[in-house]
Amino acid sequence: MPEAPIRGDGFTVQGLFSTFQFRLDSFQREYSWGRQDVKALIGDLTGHFIRQWSPGQERRDVRLFEPYFLGPFVYYRDEEFAALVDGQQRITTLHLLLVHLRRLAAEAGRSEYVIDMAALDPLIAGTSYGERAYAIDEPERVPLLESLLDGRAYNLPAEASPSVVNLYERSQEIDELLPETIRDEALPLFIHWLLNRVCLVGIDAVDRRQGWEIFETMNDRGVQLGPADLLKSFLLRRADNVHNRARLGETWRSMLSRLHAVGAQATTRFLQALLVGKYAVDQSDVTDISISFHGWVQLNAEKRLGLVHPSEFARFIERDLPVLSRRFVTLVAASSRPDQGLESVFYNAVNEIDQMPFLLATLEPDDTDAQFRDKVRLVSAFLDFAYVQRIINNGDDRPAAASPGFLDLLRDLRGCRDINQIRKLLGDRMAVLDTSFAVLRQYGLRPDNRAQVRYLLARMTAFVEVESGRPDQIARYLEKPEPFEIEHIWANKFERYQAEVKTEDKFRFQRNRLGALLLLQKSHNASYQAAPYEDKVEWYGGQNHLAASLNKIHHQRNRPFTEGVIKKHGLEKLFRSFDKFDIGAIETRQLLYQRLCELIWDPQQLGFIVPPNAAVPERATARAVAQRTRAHYGAVTIARLVDANALRVGEELTLVYKQSRYTARISVGGQIELGTGERFDSPSPAGTAVTGKRTMNGWSYWKVDRAGKAVTLFDVRSDALERGLLEAEDRRPEQRNSTGLL
Repeated sequence: MPEAPIRGDGFTVQGLFSTFQFRLDSFQREYSWGRQDVKALIGDLTGHFIRQWSPGQERRDVRLFEPYFLGPFVYYRDEEFAALVDGQQRITTLHLLLVHLRRLAAEAGRSEYVIDMAALDPLIAGTSYGERAYAIDEPERVPLLESLLDGRAYNLPAEASPSVVNLYERSQEIDELLPETIRDEALPLFIHWLLNRVCLVGIDAVDRRQGWEIFETMNDRGVQLGPADLLKSFLLRRADNVHNRARLGETWRSMLSRLHAVGAQATTRFLQALLVGKYAVDQSDVTDISISFHGWVQLNAEKRLGLVHPSEFARFIERDLPVLSRRFVTLVAASSRPDQGLESVFYNAVNEIDQMPFLLATLEPDDTDAQFRDKVRLVSAFLDFAYVQRIINNGDDRPAAASPGFLDLLRDLRGCRDINQIRKLLGDRMAVLDTSFAVLRQYGLRPDNRAQVRYLLARMTAFVEVESGRPDQIARYLEKPEPFEIEHIWANKFERYQAEVKTEDKFRFQRNRLGALLLLQKSHNASYQAAPYEDKVEWYGGQNHLAASLNKIHHQRNRPFTEGVIKKHGLEKLFRSFDKFDIGAIETRQLLYQRLCELIWDPQQLGFIVPPNAAVPERATARAVAQRTRAHYGAVTIARLVDANALRVGEELTLVYKQSRYTARISVGGQIELGTGERFDSPSPAGTAVTGKRTMNGWSYWKVDRAGKAVTLFDVRSDALERGLLEAEDRRPEQRNSTGLL
């Protein structure tokens, strides 16, 4: 049989980058993937990997992990290069991910990671005449890739092309988007899984013209049945009684038109969120729905959806789906801009919380508009509250890495038949989360939490403005790109404050405390530069109330502010002006911000029924924290090591970086407590906080004394795993969650 002139071959990621050096075809568009595209790819990869991973596994164990198919790409041979016709976005992002993983492995400082870096190096770049020859041959990208690979800062040129600008922006986000477990504990295994178990299919065109034809055929020609079409076929076939065929078909078409109007992927997003929110029972349901929701429905129509008779299928098509799709469209709109009463939907969207399954879980087709809005208001406000509690406690705020109660919460929400049940259920959950904002006393800006600090400042600034009778400008404060940014009240001039703070470490801590920060328009912020406080305080007087309140004249001339905020909420001792902004002033502002957060996120004011005698300690015990922090995809945490007696409460930790020595201790709550009082569930953000380094593998840097020898927390963790101290907990599948928020 003659060989086909157009071939398709399967490649692992390792095979892809070791076989080809790519160049971009002249008609290829710029690299244009946005944050959401990269987030989706990384979420798919890490989610698929982590569902199969457990602490203590070896690199060779990934041979048995399920493979992951990343789709096709089209290319043709052009001398020594493979010219990409289709697939540039994915392959460019994969290459960027390889560069990033290589840097993480190098920064971990582990000698055993040399083999992982050796596996990545030839895939990232070969050599040509003594110079690096990157896997994607685009000369304009080389300076950026060089800086990323060598761990150097990169200054984006003013004349940089859109591709380079976008590549730079995405490179800054990848570390944020990777779950901490991948950046640390599971890093070597993830590298080898990505290289050997993630696959693509390459379609080898004869030449450029053939490549164009294949591209056009794949993207523009023919009628391809998507998952929604297959689901429609199944549902209509089961609901059809001859007389209702046309009516049901028209209902389905109207629903698709409605959803398509809000986005190309809205139909898939709606159906997946609905099925997970209202019907998924376990993690395998969530996984199967994300892979093939139409196939899952066919297998589970009776068991999960309760659809047996034709009339039930018809009702699902004609009543349930149309009504809930309209609700979904409303929620999408509320995600894009604040909707009065549903503001938390907008906040959660800004914070990239996958909220739709939770919001749909409580909804019924026969809900009135008022019931719909009340349910959504409560659930979205709870998700926002939970997010804020996690970030101020220095936890991992990423939605995919939060609490293992994801499916439990969905099941409980489905069981609530009225608003009061929802209010009580979520109030009980709030009490478990910890409703205290006392931890804000030490909270501040770090290299890895800028977005979260900006969110807190935006909410507080907007709250004070609205309470003073001004319009709510929260959408402007949170807009991307950022017209408003964080302003340090203290200029970055250590010598100016040396007499008070003594050391640069203490200066950096005080300067970055939440109480020493404001939210100002970018243009104003830039104009202040390094001006002393005594000059800036006059300029602050023309800004938002939270900034202007530092100026005593503002208190004298703004009665709506003094009456509507200060006196109304009893803030006379905290909402003060300052002639001199010293550490005492920072402390006062820190307490003010704590009180503002307590007002904004007051559970009772938000409408929840919190247990009247809920005694929530400022910090939980080590065992309770160990249970809570198992949310890191089943990862090992400091609290779990304390719970297993591998670490002891009160033990001192040391970290040496650039000839500076930092100390911390293990707190009663099973966290790393710095000398400033800040507490962290994980060593990595604790390392970032003391060093100011944007990313850091704290497990390799923090050390503890063992028989007179400084031993890394990495080795303490490895020893605990080898001794089986954590095995029973790590292997329990019900503790694993790779998708949910709570």
